[in-house]
Amino acid sequence: MDNQTVLAQGTGRRRVLWVAATAFAAMLVVGLVAHFLRENIDSTAPTWRGLSGLAGLLYADGEANLWAWASGLLLAGIGVSLAAVGFAARNERHRSAPYFVLAALALMLSADEIAQLHEKLARFDFDTDFTFAWLSVGVPVAIVVGLIVLWIARRIDRQLRRRLIVAGTFFLLGAVGFEAIGGIVIRGQLDDLARTSLPYHLLVGIEEGLEVTGALLALAAALSALTVERTTAGILVRTRFGREANTALKCTTVYP
Repeated sequence: MDNQTVLAQGTGRRRVLWVAATAFAAMLVVGLVAHFLRENIDSTAPTWRGLSGLAGLLYADGEANLWAWASGLLLAGIGVSLAAVGFAARNERHRSAPYFVLAALALMLSADEIAQLHEKLARFDFDTDFTFAWLSVGVPVAIVVGLIVLWIARRIDRQLRRRLIVAGTFFLLGAVGFEAIGGIVIRGQLDDLARTSLPYHLLVGIEEGLEVTGALLALAAALSALTVERTTAGILVRTRFGREANTALKCTTVYP
């Protein structure tokens, strides 16, 4: 495979990621604006029904809607990509188990995004009255899982590890950090009317924006670790680091 083919693959990946980022940004903004307007205008207004429909479909803080499905699909894409890296690494006689573990984690996050599994942690609430109940258990769990992931990531390709750590930082900052801040904003009020406020909607936008940014960065990292070659036998999927090592070996053999 020549360099032009590799460049074309990189261009295609970037184009797909930019399209996905644009689509997520549009859904996020439209959903937030629609929900905010719906909650702050009279239900008899002519536009209320349309806003309600858009909010129900796209609002990032909602459940079982298009946003949740798209976010879950994005996380599943990360899992599939990391699994592909694992299979390719195994074929190249590299360590593959860490990639499969990370792929399983991404698929678990995908299931949680669609089914809102983390909300079930609220039943283990330790009398938390200043933010969302699930965070009293979720934060310690996130810390433990994060440390385990960092330990596992020591055994994967260095460049991929660095990019995944950056992506994970963005994701956790949104999923845990700004989620907690949003909960504090609500619990600081006498009732849940704070959910209709502009500050809360802005926090939801930051939270979900960080999560999607982290997920897109992780998908970009996983895809960049793969190369696709057309051979006489068919399509060959390889890892970038395996291909580079093989190229270096050939150069050493030709030019001792």
